[in-house]
Amino acid sequence: MEIFRQFSIVLLLLLQNLSVYCQADIRPVSGAAAAMGNCSLSMQGNWDGFTNQASLAYQRQFWVGAHHENRFMLSELGLSMLGFAIPVKPGTFGIDISHLGFSGFSTSRAGLGYGMFLGKRFAAGVGLALTRMQLPADYRNATAFTVEGGVHYMPTSKLTFGFYVFNPTGSTFDDLGDLPTLMGLGVTYLPSQNILLAFQIDDDTQRAPTFRFGLEYRVMERTALRLGYSAASPEGITAGVGLPVKGFDIDFSLSHHQQLGFTPSLSVAYLFGKKDNKTQ
Repeated sequence: MEIFRQFSIVLLLLLQNLSVYCQADIRPVSGAAAAMGNCSLSMQGNWDGFTNQASLAYQRQFWVGAHHENRFMLSELGLSMLGFAIPVKPGTFGIDISHLGFSGFSTSRAGLGYGMFLGKRFAAGVGLALTRMQLPADYRNATAFTVEGGVHYMPTSKLTFGFYVFNPTGSTFDDLGDLPTLMGLGVTYLPSQNILLAFQIDDDTQRAPTFRFGLEYRVMERTALRLGYSAASPEGITAGVGLPVKGFDIDFSLSHHQQLGFTPSLSVAYLFGKKDNKTQ
């Protein structure tokens, strides 16, 4: 039965929804965002600069991190990622490298972004992304190059709006498929020092608009409990925890889909020097 389940899930995700699942979802993720329904566009945490380059403006120290998740507990749907933040003046560079899939089918991404503040209330960032699709041996591979970027607007210290766009140029994998164009709008609100609420809507050229919700409760400065929900298929209810271990920030999340099961994910980031970046 387990073999049949795995075979059915791989067929569902990699054949019927091949372009939607693997091309759109190669974009960077993290354990913290995954625990909050993948709300990230208006967030200011370490990993959020890879989903909206405007968030790189808040990263004022060098850090390096790794992320891995097994979607629906299947190694064939494993996603691995490396991320780096490199502060310069007046902003910060971000580098991300990720791989999704297995030997029969996979997509890989490499991204370079830069974000900086534009005054006290605005931050902006842009990025370049290279995505490669590897098909079975009987078919050729394909590569797509595109741009991405976003802005943050902070009318008050408790409220942040984030806007992001991916692939506005409409880049494609030639005749093998389209690379989706995505736009998203997110809002985060801090009703108190320990509570963060997040709402996000994103829309792309291959899926219906998706609504996401997230809640974070800060037990201590770098220790957090998180809950969320994503209406995107095949996502669902999410939860997780963030913990500091000396110079490391560790974020674990678990999401559940009613038919497909659980997806665990883990992000580990090492922060060099004093932790003085602004994080939500």
